[in-house]
Amino acid sequence: MANLKSIPTTITCNNDKDNKISALNDKQIRYELCAINDLNNGQMKEFEIKTSLVNTSILLIRQNNRFYAYSSKCCHYKLPLVKGVLINNHLRCFAHGACFRVDTGDIEDHPGHGNLPKYDVEIVDNQIILVAKIQDLEKLERTKIPDNLITEAKPVVAIIGAGAGGFTCADMLRQNGFRGRIILFTSEGTLPYDRVQLSKQPTKNLQDLLLRDEIYFKKAQIDLLLHTEVTNINWTVKNLTYKTLNNQIKFLTYDYLVLATGLRPRKLPSSLSGYNLHNIFYLRSLEDARNLVNTVKLSDTKNIVIIGDSFIALELCGWLTTGLNEKKSISVVMRSKIPMARIFGKRIGRALQKIHENNGAKFYSQANVIKLIDENNYVKSIQLSTGELISCDLIIVAIGSEICNELYKNSPIEMTHDGFIKVNQRLETSMEHVLAVGDISKYPLKVFDLDNINCQHWQMACSTGHQAADTILHYYLGQKQDDSYSLKTDFYTVPIFWTTQNNKITIRYAGYTNDPENVIIHGDLDNEFKFIAYYIIDDYVRAVAQSKYEPLSSEIAEIFYYKQDIRREDIENDMYGYRKYLNKI
Repeated sequence: MANLKSIPTTITCNNDKDNKISALNDKQIRYELCAINDLNNGQMKEFEIKTSLVNTSILLIRQNNRFYAYSSKCCHYKLPLVKGVLINNHLRCFAHGACFRVDTGDIEDHPGHGNLPKYDVEIVDNQIILVAKIQDLEKLERTKIPDNLITEAKPVVAIIGAGAGGFTCADMLRQNGFRGRIILFTSEGTLPYDRVQLSKQPTKNLQDLLLRDEIYFKKAQIDLLLHTEVTNINWTVKNLTYKTLNNQIKFLTYDYLVLATGLRPRKLPSSLSGYNLHNIFYLRSLEDARNLVNTVKLSDTKNIVIIGDSFIALELCGWLTTGLNEKKSISVVMRSKIPMARIFGKRIGRALQKIHENNGAKFYSQANVIKLIDENNYVKSIQLSTGELISCDLIIVAIGSEICNELYKNSPIEMTHDGFIKVNQRLETSMEHVLAVGDISKYPLKVFDLDNINCQHWQMACSTGHQAADTILHYYLGQKQDDSYSLKTDFYTVPIFWTTQNNKITIRYAGYTNDPENVIIHGDLDNEFKFIAYYIIDDYVRAVAQSKYEPLSSEIAEIFYYKQDIRREDIENDMYGYRKYLNKI
């Protein structure tokens, strides 16, 4: 394969008289980018386009002797794609792993929603000329939904749950040609939003969290039913019953049903004395986050106790210790000896605990809460099994999640022994025309030839939603609906997640392992917290975690995607030993 190196290059035009602009008006621009030979196959460059009418940047890619020009920012969090990974027909973001097709700019894998704006490229006298409309250069995303969309009453796809999986399914259905009716049910009162940000940035504005605005839902003609609870499903006749905000009971007949009911926080047991006192918080919804933030910011809230060592627990710990103007006393009570050891292993878990302790948090390890003590029904202290008593004005409970399975736990759908819905490679359940996506399902993870896997990550929920849409589209439209988009017949993705532990520390992860102790770590865990951790199964790397080594996790995600096996000896003494496999793809 050609040189894989990404070359960030900025070319600035200071005024309209610059000779790089061959034609310019209020509708279209022709802009000379570079000479053909300035870019080799497998390379990309970022160019700044600055005129009196437009100030933006574009990404130019050369692949297989063809040139492609796109918006330079990832559709997910608008980070520069030039820092990412370009391999074959994949352009993967360096940070969170969103992946786009090089030939079309369409989103290939998640997180994120939307396609890259694509611009025309001409070659004149061995020079690359960008040809684009001004209004298109100003867009950060491109939709494939026509402005004059015409839909039909049938077939009907009902999607229960508007989280990552449910929304992505609806979005990809409409983006890729489904013209039947789409009904998206949610018990929440807001448009679908980026839930993972709630524990990382709880104060973020709603408008910055929304996956799509009201204009999108109207244009896409997706019936989003807010404050709505589906109460019953008749699996035989394909009919469901739902209740609206004003307690009206309604019915819907569907052709395809997608279950995306998700998870809910695991609550304190009712056997615990004081489990239902005031100022005990759980975090799942936007409303939960707002209530938590408002109480945290009260001057009377001085002592905060977090119960648990989950992602949500430690991310909120990071926000509480580094993201507030007023210093609070933060305690973390956990049953485990080392936080997050079950995810990253003991060495990284100890380092994370040290980071939080250096920022003021106090950890109580291998401790159980045996009693909550109140004053006027408000929690004031907690008693531990160790005999310690901790003062607290507020408790955050982050001890894991439970499956929202009331609708289907007694249904004919085949379940796993631990309560998940079993689906095949197309995300189909044992019931005809019923799919399940996101955290409630177990599916084949074909990239590692594994069966019955459940990865409760935002990216995986989005990716299962995408595949469910492709399965439905394949049924109604066939393998191809146009020349540029081939439907996936099987679910195929690399698990990716990231955790923001505070405003300076982020860990990025790609792959899958259930043995985090079989690990080879390069770098500094104790001071700079700059490291690479390779997780080994049967002498092969099957997952990687890294901090401050971008775009390493995205590079390895591509190696996993193309089923190249990184061996233990490749990376045991050389942290970059995996890179020889990039040239084999």
